[in-house]
Amino acid sequence: MEHERAHKNEIEKKGSTILVAVDFSNSSKAALRKAKSLLAGEYTRIVALHVIDHHFVDQCIYEHMGTKKEIKKKLFINAKNRLHDFLLTEGMDLNNLEMAICEGTPCVEINKKAVEIDADMIVMGSQGHSGEMKTIFFGSTTERVLRFIRRPVLCVPPEESHEQE
Repeated sequence: MEHERAHKNEIEKKGSTILVAVDFSNSSKAALRKAKSLLAGEYTRIVALHVIDHHFVDQCIYEHMGTKKEIKKKLFINAKNRLHDFLLTEGMDLNNLEMAICEGTPCVEINKKAVEIDADMIVMGSQGHSGEMKTIFFGSTTERVLRFIRRPVLCVPPEESHEQE
């Protein structure tokens, strides 16, 4: 009984962790806004994750845009600055938020990060920046995350203008 009470107190202190996948699309803006609206209490934290697709790094190397080290350095610096600006533009409090940037296959890295931080939920846009043909043949990153994750995922559609034409 005492062990159960201690475990419950530990969970309450830990709070909830929401992982938000960010690719800078309109859908990821909507996902970030939704995650912000889900904040419930002082112990909830948001981790904003941007994944640099390793296929893009390989393509840059193939196109002789620099050495692997130079390309990765530029991409990580650019991603960090862009993520920081993106979060500020969306009105996020950077003191209560963690930024994470990694390289790899987006669906794999999102799943790995969710496990690493013990995320209670993943919030991501339903439509990202992947090419239409790639999505037709291989599925979207969101679909691939859903196939393999064992945690709740909230898929947020891009916000649309509700103006009458």
